[in-house]
Amino acid sequence: MVLEIGLIGCGTIGTEIAKAIDTDRVPDTKLGAVFDVNHAKMESLADSLAGTPAVVDSVSGLTAEVDLVVEAAGQTAVQNVAVDVLKANTDLMLMSVGALADAELRTAVLDAVDARSSRLYVPSGAIAGLDAVKAAALADELSSVSLTTRKPPSGLEGAPYIETNDIDLSDFDESTVVFEGPATEAAKAFPSNVNVAISLSLAGIGPDETEVTIVADPDEENNVHRIQATGSAGRIETTVRNVPSPTNPKTSYLAALSAIEKLRGITTPTSTGT
Repeated sequence: MVLEIGLIGCGTIGTEIAKAIDTDRVPDTKLGAVFDVNHAKMESLADSLAGTPAVVDSVSGLTAEVDLVVEAAGQTAVQNVAVDVLKANTDLMLMSVGALADAELRTAVLDAVDARSSRLYVPSGAIAGLDAVKAAALADELSSVSLTTRKPPSGLEGAPYIETNDIDLSDFDESTVVFEGPATEAAKAFPSNVNVAISLSLAGIGPDETEVTIVADPDEENNVHRIQATGSAGRIETTVRNVPSPTNPKTSYLAALSAIEKLRGITTPTSTGT
């Protein structure tokens, strides 16, 4: 049986996912339809693919065509479409999971999943170790979970926190902490940078309890995410040095690959890891 996939968002990550499906890197799938508020971008992507997905002008048009929707359009898109997709009994994969830092939206999304036959998927994104954190959390004794994200200053440009606080990233000549706080605040302050903070928090001890530190480092070329978690099962430490996407320095290439692998896990009979 072929899984029909719809795509919301035709930017950096969406394009990588679409190409992977189109070139059969994800077995037994078909890109059935695409949607983006930028119609030119949407049509350009659709025209570049051999599979000729339908170009739709609404979320309802998308869910009518597919079995699973992949969101790759940003946190505002999650706010606007996530609940509607799930209520249409269509499975949903969220890339911009940072939107779930909002407690009201998080509750609405999870309630929609519970009330329907649809499923919600959250890829690991640009971090490693979510499987270990999830396993350790089963003991209900994780005492602390933290994420330290280190990026070149250019990777933080345009973030609401940077603009609101009038931080001049060009002034940094050494590694500088620009933010410290819970995942709930980090995801809202840096919506294009630390969606992984909410992914980590959902796997572990929750968004309000997960601590996030963001560092601007002019000597760093990569997007670096370090996880530390402590509990009764021991201490977990992981560090990933991500190569930024060549078309968007705010996005790690691994984020798109994690979504592709998550889709593969849905459609292939063998599953490795949790």
